[in-house]
Amino acid sequence: MAIPKVRMIDTSLTDRPVPHRGRSRGIPPALEAFECATTPVIRLAERSMEELFGVHKILVTGQDAAQFALTYHVAGLNEISFGYVDYRVRVELRDVVVSDYIVFMATGGRGEFQFAGQRYESSTVRAFIANPGSQLDLVFDADSPHLFVRFSSALLERLLARSLARSLRQPVRFEGSFDLSVQNAWRWHTGVQLLHEELYARDDLTANHLRVSTLEEYLAATLLLLQYSNYRDQVREPFCRERGSRTLRLAVRFVDDNLQADLSLEDIASAIGVSPRTVQKAFQDELHTSPITYLRDQRLDKIRAEILDESDGFETLGAIAARWGMHHYGRFARSYRERFGESPSATLGRNG
Repeated sequence: MAIPKVRMIDTSLTDRPVPHRGRSRGIPPALEAFECATTPVIRLAERSMEELFGVHKILVTGQDAAQFALTYHVAGLNEISFGYVDYRVRVELRDVVVSDYIVFMATGGRGEFQFAGQRYESSTVRAFIANPGSQLDLVFDADSPHLFVRFSSALLERLLARSLARSLRQPVRFEGSFDLSVQNAWRWHTGVQLLHEELYARDDLTANHLRVSTLEEYLAATLLLLQYSNYRDQVREPFCRERGSRTLRLAVRFVDDNLQADLSLEDIASAIGVSPRTVQKAFQDELHTSPITYLRDQRLDKIRAEILDESDGFETLGAIAARWGMHHYGRFARSYRERFGESPSATLGRNG
């Protein structure tokens, strides 16, 4: 016996796919006040995204062009920025070139990244990592907003060099696919959440270099430890204070404890009771650098930390450098730019 009410249901609707939601997921609260671009005009969207993607093309097909709308928000600390991008409809981005390390994470939908003949996907459980200089073609599905965390090259490479206690012989190159569902990924999620909360608070502590640099280094170290790269096996080894030859351990400890002193190779050798040649050989064989280069790099790291924390402007850059044993400003500035990719004055400018 048929039930009359069934005839009131339009069963043809069950054969149609569920349409995309008309509105994308919301912008994270920490980023709401940091709108960089909102536009339905494709050419304006291309120009608005050049800072992130370089000069590129956005392709939208069919009726999607009428629904296209870019929403782009980004906020930064010192050497990390946190952002949100959504195009609302399905888009293809051609000839994208990134200048920093960027981790893309979909909050819904999916993205596709083509790089060097390989295809990678981003979703709520898998991120994509772009390396500096990467040339990409991207596809964002409809209603696929993405969060991203952008690391300066200087931050990652400085942290890695300090961990390895030597200069890097080649840039860090990450594998593109970053699995966010593995057991240890909670550390990455925790770091991103802390970044969000810090940006949301925006109080006096957010401007404190000690707090901000610690958070940035936590995120950078987590990425270096979790994600496969050409340095991951090395960075997972204990720091050189606890590994390597006795000569190396003693020399590194002495240098680290006397960065402000006027040290020579002979001073280091005399302090640990070996010949200068033995010290030189230990650094070259085990760290692939010289004792004096190691000393210089550690001093530069300390100087940079002080410059980033120099909010009152009472001390000159030359005075800060001299306190850490770098008395010739021209040589200091040149070494600083080589290590961090910017001048000391540019770093100071971050404090406004």
